[in-house]
Amino acid sequence: MTTTPDTREIRDLPLPVELQPKELPAIPGGWTERTWTVEGHTFRLVLPAVPDAFLEDPEVHTAFDRDEYMPYWAYLWPAALKMVATILKTDWPKEAEVLEIGAGIGIVGLAGLARGLRVTISDYEPKAVELALYNAQRHGFTQAQGLVLDWRIPPDKQYPYLWGCELLYEDRHHEPLLELTRRTLARDGVAWFVDGGRMRAERFCRMIPEYGLTVRLFDEELRPLTAPRVGQYQLIEIRHQT
Repeated sequence: MTTTPDTREIRDLPLPVELQPKELPAIPGGWTERTWTVEGHTFRLVLPAVPDAFLEDPEVHTAFDRDEYMPYWAYLWPAALKMVATILKTDWPKEAEVLEIGAGIGIVGLAGLARGLRVTISDYEPKAVELALYNAQRHGFTQAQGLVLDWRIPPDKQYPYLWGCELLYEDRHHEPLLELTRRTLARDGVAWFVDGGRMRAERFCRMIPEYGLTVRLFDEELRPLTAPRVGQYQLIEIRHQT
């Protein structure tokens, strides 16, 4: 029996919705809606119907020429749903602050809001922040905060929790992501970076001590792993060195 790697994006999406949500911009391929139920919580999300359509968008071509930008935010990955399950099963301090990095459609941050946390949803792409906040508001979480964030310019604030899902696909992202973590994670804070088992995760983990940080690896049941793995979900937990 073969299994689909956790690095393969979810593509079995329904057709685009017929009406353009007035709160969202028009996008290549249109919007669609899909419902997932995870750990007893139902999430009904709007998301791009044809993420690959962005690859033909002149705006994306211009952004790539300027900054090697790719529209990764438009895809949903299996690792995100597994991270949602982990968040929902974990005990958290009441109303603790979380910064979600690279939020995409916002389902991970939505799980945090469902657990009563104060989540700031961030992404490099303004459309992703708009979408994530829209999805949060549709679920009644009007207190969610949004932030357009370039990892190379960390915010002037520290958070007790940082979350990120599927951020390790390019080596060039590792250094700014680790520097952002070093500067933005509170001294006694915890960062969770979830990865679907990309080969580049090994490089990222190897670099973590260079930034005064420590690392532990876990599977989807929070059982310790001895090393990064390929093709399977892993949770990379980062803390400051003591």
